[in-house]
Formats: sequence, C-alpha cells, structure tokens
Amino acid sequence: MKHLDLYDVLAVAARVLECDPAAAIRRTELDVVDAVLREVAKLDDVVDAGAALLSGLVRGRPFSCWNRRVSVAVTLQLVAVNRCDLRLEPVEEFDDLLDRIRSGEASPSAVAELLRARLISPLAFASLASFALEGPTWEETVMYEKFSDAARQVVALAQEQARDLYHQYIGTEHLLLGLLEENTGVAAQVLAGCGVSAPAVRTFVEQTVGRGQDESSGFVPFTPRAKKVLELSHKVSLQLGSDRIGTEHLLLGLLQEGGGLAAQAIVKGGTDLSHLKRQLMQTIEQRKRAEAAVQGFLTEGAQHSGTWVTHDRRRHLVGELNTILDENERLHEEITRLRQKLRAHDIDPDD
Repeated sequence: MKHLDLYDVLAVAARVLECDPAAAIRRTELDVVDAVLREVAKLDDVVDAGAALLSGLVRGRPFSCWNRRVSVAVTLQLVAVNRCDLRLEPVEEFDDLLDRIRSGEASPSAVAELLRARLISPLAFASLASFALEGPTWEETVMYEKFSDAARQVVALAQEQARDLYHQYIGTEHLLLGLLEENTGVAAQVLAGCGVSAPAVRTFVEQTVGRGQDESSGFVPFTPRAKKVLELSHKVSLQLGSDRIGTEHLLLGLLQEGGGLAAQAIVKGGTDLSHLKRQLMQTIEQRKRAEAAVQGFLTEGAQHSGTWVTHDRRRHLVGELNTILDENERLHEEITRLRQKLRAHDIDPDD
C-alpha cells in the first residue's frame, strides 16, 4: 500500500488551513507527526494504517489549530491514495469516535473496526504479472517487479480502458489513459498541467480507431509498441538513478517511443511533445530536490536532539515545499475536495 510522508501531511495541513507552507510548518509539531508516520509505515493494511494515523494525530495534537479537522483530512488522503473512500456519516457517530480517541477511550483496534465498516469501494490492485505478455522472459519478469504501486495501477487501468473500448489489445493509447486515470502520480500531474485530459484522449481514440465489436475476456496482450514503452520506461528509470519504475518513467517511455496513438492524441490536443517532456523533467528534478531537502531535514533533526527549530533548515524546507505545491495542481484539487467533504459533514475543529 501507499504511505504518506511528512511533506504529504504538511501539504494537506496547508490546504485545509488555507495557509501558505511556512505557516503550516509553524503550526505543526513536526516531531509528533514524524513519530506517528513511523508507526503507520509499519502497517500494510489501509484500514489499520488509517486507524493508527487518525489515532496518533488526534491524540498527539500536532496541529496548533483545527487539529481534528486536519487529522481527518490527512486520514482521508491516506485512504484516497490507496484508491478507497471513507464514509463519514452519520456524523454524530464519527464525531463521538474522535472524542473517544482524544480521551484515550478508543483503542486503535476499535478505531480500525469502525473505519473498516465505513470503507467504500476499495479498488483491488491487480498484479502486473497478470497483464504480462504470454510467456514473459526472465528480463521482463524482473522489469515488472520494479514497477511502483502507482505504475502497476496504471497498467491495470490501461487494461480497463481497453476493455471499456472493446479493444482486444493494450496499446500506447490505453497506457496514456491509464496514466491519466491513475490521477495521483507525477505523470497525471504533468499531463493535466499541459492540458492533456482523459475525455479528450478517449474521444480521439474512438474517432481514430473506433470501438471494438466484442467485449474482451481473459488475457489482453500488449501491442509491440506498448511493450516497447514499458521497456523504455525501465531504461529511463535506470538512467535517472531510480530503482523503481514510476508513472513519470512510464510517461517518459511513452514520449521517447513517440510514434504511437498516444503521442498522436497528445499532439492532436494541442500539446507539444517536447514541451511536455521538459515539464516532466522539471517536475522530476523538483521532486528530487524536495525529497532530498525533507530527508536532510529529518536526518539533521535526528542528529540535533530531536528538535525542529533551526531557522535555516526550516527556511530551506519552506522554499522547496512552496515549489512543489505550486506545481502540484492535482494535490490542490484533491485537498479542496476533502475540505469540502469535511465542511459538508460539519466536523467540529477542536482548537
């Protein structure tokens, strides 16, 4: 499953509190958040992880204002990135749970039991191996094992798109639709920022090759061109020094291949492939710098009596966080949705 990191929590807090990153950092006890995240990272079940996260944040009160509201929003974000949703109503029952967590009456197991009953539409992560070409080589098997959860989900969604269009194959166009529908990765963020949308791509595909006649059943193979994209994504991930193949590498592989229906759909929509690649590389580099800054911040904090008050390190983290937040429109939309959901259910802040 996917876990949140310190940056994710700060980003959620900034959006929910409607403040800039610097203010979010000032209003957050980072040591408390870091301790909670370390415990949550030990869990591989989304409900257990959500219960530990919600319990730790509500009880630890790391946010100086609206702690309850931010804690719920962060938990919803964890659930959302694992392609699930959480029913908050009846609000009175959920509010009572938060009260019991705060007072210490509700154990993590009790919280998990309630969250499990409220989990909505979990989308199963299919194994990428089930989408491999018949008789994959040893090299292909190794490559598939390097795919991140998000990249595996892209392939699963690509198969869904092929089935929805009654196509008997997975082409580059289906991989592009999978990248767009995955909606949480770097690729989806950059594509959206460059004006590439799933409805426009789907319309182009239907107008160009049409819909199939018969519903797909069983094995749906990759086309040679789509298989080439996967191979290129593996190569580019190695070139960029990554030991995992992420959605950004899939998009780079697709752009590097450049001759499939996906590339045609992007150009037809008015986006220049070279411009898209530049934006993608810029975002990858920005994420690397931000991750390095946060990691350095955490490491230095651990080496200096566990405090988080060094002005220069805070200023550096603020600068990197601002850069990423400015680029991350997807996150902005997601947190806006979560904030609206909280307000609709009138969950009381405990500031």
